[in-house]
Amino acid sequence: MTDLEKTITLKRGIGLAICMLIGTGILALPGLALSVGNVHEAILGWLLITFVTIPRVQICSRLGLRFPSTAGLAGYAEKAVGLWGRYSVSYLVSGSYLFGLPAIAFIGSEYMRQFFNLSELGGTFCAILLVSLMFISNLFGIRAITLINYLALTVLFLLIGLIVVFNFDFIGSGLGIAGEALSGHGNVDPNIVWNVTALLFWAFLGWENLSFSLGEMKDPEKNVPRLYWLSFVLVAAIYVLLALISVGASATGVSLKGAAGLSSLALFIPGGNFLIWLIIVVLAANACSWNFTASRLIYAAGKTGVFPAVFGKLSKRNIPLASLVTLYAMSVSLITGCYLLKVPITAMMMLVNQNFIFLCGFIIIAYWKTEIGWQKWIFSVLSLLSLSFLASGFTWKVIYPLFLIGLGYFRFTVKKEDILSQAVDSNPDRNSHCLKTPRNPPNL
Repeated sequence: MTDLEKTITLKRGIGLAICMLIGTGILALPGLALSVGNVHEAILGWLLITFVTIPRVQICSRLGLRFPSTAGLAGYAEKAVGLWGRYSVSYLVSGSYLFGLPAIAFIGSEYMRQFFNLSELGGTFCAILLVSLMFISNLFGIRAITLINYLALTVLFLLIGLIVVFNFDFIGSGLGIAGEALSGHGNVDPNIVWNVTALLFWAFLGWENLSFSLGEMKDPEKNVPRLYWLSFVLVAAIYVLLALISVGASATGVSLKGAAGLSSLALFIPGGNFLIWLIIVVLAANACSWNFTASRLIYAAGKTGVFPAVFGKLSKRNIPLASLVTLYAMSVSLITGCYLLKVPITAMMMLVNQNFIFLCGFIIIAYWKTEIGWQKWIFSVLSLLSLSFLASGFTWKVIYPLFLIGLGYFRFTVKKEDILSQAVDSNPDRNSHCLKTPRNPPNL
């Protein structure tokens, strides 16, 4: 088979989107934000990233409505800057997944380390186990992923409900801290607020990734806008609520720092140790969703010639098998490498965030070039301002996304030259097949 079937309904899409957005974000970022800044800086970071995401959601929604296909971001980039943009974005997103999937696995392993009291090496084996489960589940296709997502959503909302109910007293102190931070009475360092906000950009990664699944969306004209905005409202409400609880709890002395910081709030609930198991289930579902969209990106790139053609083929079960196998092998390799080199989770997450900031630049250009009316100016300018703020502190680290963009452009030029040379070989110069007519000899 060469084309994916349209099997994603609105409910399935929302399940995929929420699991993609909220799994690792809600379970890791509250603690990581408090590891980077104090309670005032953390809550400001949460409010800032929620606000600056609004124009980006509108842009992704409009582009998804206009161009619903498995090409996703790569297709948007082609609209923005030409065919080479498809190549560069494909490499940029693939480079993001190289670190994003291991980061999700490490976050899940942090909870497993706490639950089983494992060493760092034991946590690494747990991370490999998670990506193995991610790989196996994706072999069963969208229906299996949908079932996992529904299960994870049920567990996730149960967890959130229990955390809110049993930690409700912390919301009041969290609102007080937010009021102090917004009024300027809190202890706030602008540089640290940037660090927190840039890290929290991870919380709202997913709508760009979701674009690779829109080619399988049923009734896209109606469902794509609903999918983006319904998932944003749900996700933003959950994030802000958990952020208020986490900073409120931290202000009262509860230790929430680290990727598994939310486990401290879970332990306030009767049977809290069991709930940590449920958290691991949600993280595994989140990894499956990321792996699903990553495999679709590689499949679309292989189908269009950006990547080798083997990636553009589907198995008999209508699954991009070559993409899934490659992602699994590279995830295991990078997990092992990150363990040996002692690469922190936050460093991997920041690399992914940085890449997606550059990706958003392509998205904004595509939106501005394809949208009509006065709205394109408002949302384009607001998005550019927010991206400028988020990109301002990465300094030399921008080498990585620039390298990936350049690699994509290089691949495009090589491919273009190959096509031209093949065209010349198949249509040689007609003059080479013509007999040369000798000049007439001069008259004697």
